[in-house]
Amino acid sequence: MQVKPDQLSQRLKQQAAPLVWISGDETLLVQEACDQVRKFARDNGYSEREVIDAGAGYDWNNLLLSNNSLSLFAERKLIDLRPAKFDEACRTTLLAYLDNPNPDNLLLLTTGKIEKAAQSSKWFASLDSKALFCQIWEVKVEELPRWIEQRLKGRGLTIEREALDVLTDRVEGNLLAAAQEIEKLQVLATGTTITAANVVEQVADNSRFTVFALTDACLGGNTERALKILQHLEAEGDEPLALLGMLTRELRNLSGMLADMAQGRSARDVVAAYRVWGNRVQLTERALQVHNQRSVQALLDRARVVDQTVKGLMDRRPWDELAALVLQFSNPRLLPALLASA
Repeated sequence: MQVKPDQLSQRLKQQAAPLVWISGDETLLVQEACDQVRKFARDNGYSEREVIDAGAGYDWNNLLLSNNSLSLFAERKLIDLRPAKFDEACRTTLLAYLDNPNPDNLLLLTTGKIEKAAQSSKWFASLDSKALFCQIWEVKVEELPRWIEQRLKGRGLTIEREALDVLTDRVEGNLLAAAQEIEKLQVLATGTTITAANVVEQVADNSRFTVFALTDACLGGNTERALKILQHLEAEGDEPLALLGMLTRELRNLSGMLADMAQGRSARDVVAAYRVWGNRVQLTERALQVHNQRSVQALLDRARVVDQTVKGLMDRRPWDELAALVLQFSNPRLLPALLASA
């Protein structure tokens, strides 16, 4: 049975289910939903917790053995299952688990987002009929102001419009940063209304100006953001070679993924094989759609130019060359090699 995140705690109290399934890619909200389940388990006598990180090579028979084994330390047990791949082996084992659930166990399953097409499948219907399924949706950029308002309201606070605009701009879509700043404002605010002055004074600029944000922006095709991050990293004194190394690694990974896809594998399978998780899945799949081996090779060639420039072998400015690489990585249509063949 499907349940909304804000209804999860109440539904757990109302309806006993052997499986609670939390699905989504928004890390903070998934974690908070899982915390609700764990609290419910603690409050209801599930005093033992077994965490199963089911990575590559995991023997799924072990889950069934864990379900049937008696605990030495507690009468009731929470099994916290986190599969690396939600593949057929995992699904088949879960269905077998639910055919004979142990009434003294509660299974918490955490997976990435389940696409709409998959929710129409027979296996999904079988799992959903015996479980509480909570789908966590990503908070889109345009939805963030309302999300911040609602979260503040839950803490007895309101926020002025100008303050909301400033806070939204400062966290730049980073939900975890937004949550942290809200906690800080709750502690430091002198009244129940958050003003723009409160935000400016108390909230740090949590724009994720890191090399990881840079590669994400390149993969996602957000050229303006990528160049903004690069400019900030230069001002902060970051080493160009370190940034180049991360960008080159992403390009080599893309090259390997494209080669695997040329052998007939799907983008989703290839991305999973390279252990790309969370929000980066969509970004990487997008990059695989707009790039090909020719564009990636052209970018690797440009990366070599950047490397030679940083090492003083070419009379060019390293940060300008890095900017050109970032520009063309995020928008391969600007690659000279591709324009020449258009």
